[in-house]
Amino acid sequence: MPAARLHGQLFDEPAHRHPYAGSEMPTVLVQGRIAAPKADLMRRYAPEGWKVRVWNPDTDEVAVFAPLAQEADVIVGGAIPVPWPATPKLRLFQIPWAGYDFTSPERMPAGVPVANTFEHETAIAEYVLAGMLEWVIGLRRLDEEFRSSGWGGHATGRAPSHGELRGRTLGIVGYGHIGRETAHRAKAFGMRCVGVRRSAAPRPPELDWLGQNDRLDELLAEADFVLIACDMNEETIGLINAERLALMKPTGVLINVARGRIVDEDALWSALSERRIGGAVLDVWYAYPQPGGEDVWPSKRPFQDLDNVILSGHRSASTEEMHQRRWRFVAENCARIGRGEAPRNVVFLGSGQGG
Repeated sequence: MPAARLHGQLFDEPAHRHPYAGSEMPTVLVQGRIAAPKADLMRRYAPEGWKVRVWNPDTDEVAVFAPLAQEADVIVGGAIPVPWPATPKLRLFQIPWAGYDFTSPERMPAGVPVANTFEHETAIAEYVLAGMLEWVIGLRRLDEEFRSSGWGGHATGRAPSHGELRGRTLGIVGYGHIGRETAHRAKAFGMRCVGVRRSAAPRPPELDWLGQNDRLDELLAEADFVLIACDMNEETIGLINAERLALMKPTGVLINVARGRIVDEDALWSALSERRIGGAVLDVWYAYPQPGGEDVWPSKRPFQDLDNVILSGHRSASTEEMHQRRWRFVAENCARIGRGEAPRNVVFLGSGQGG
């Protein structure tokens, strides 16, 4: 059997998970509230000859899931609604987004590769650039002022000035897919870019320096904009706390497109409300609505009352083009399985009792 890469290491696929033979028609099950509504994209890009099955908890009974899972060669989606049934054919659990903090090796069938999907980098990078441009130019304010007062008594060329990105420093916490795409665009605006990441890596040409997390404090002190783009895990929850926010410039702007809990909620509120940092662009939050649960407000703190923040509700990656790219990737991973090849983007192997 071919070997696959898991975080740069080779692993051998279990011997009982063999390539498809002859006329056997493989099946992909698209399941869950997020993935199921995208089933038409799966049908559009699915490899020729694959059957596409769908389980949507909003319309289908939970009891229907197990029989579908038992026949699936690939399952696409997030957390499953029941304990794992027997899945003798399963060769891949494909997450159609980047985050996999909802699961772990112990929760997945033993020997089954679990892969994630990126393809959101472009959309998020453009969101970050839009946030920084809005911060220094203030186009919303300029539009509002012109609508209400026209020239406002200012002769041409003598109106109040705005800022520009050229010469400012972008510090990227968690230099990976998102950071790379953002830095490419920021450099085109003449910005200086620096970054930190968990493991050592050569400095790419778009960065002035790239260090490991022991240089985080240095990055915070240098940056005019601090982009949070790292994974959320035990090491990064609360990584940006009161002490680290105090290292930022008084004019510094924090941009979080990763996970809310990487930045301490109370510390961020205090730094913003007391104007100890310049502001924030926030797309990720501390409380999210749950299926069947009561509606929740994104934070226990009233960030919406502050005038030094730009806020959005986990929308930075939400473009139609991104969805197209993601489901093409999902389909290609299915095709690789069908050809007996190792899937891409494997984040871990299941070690649980399912399957």
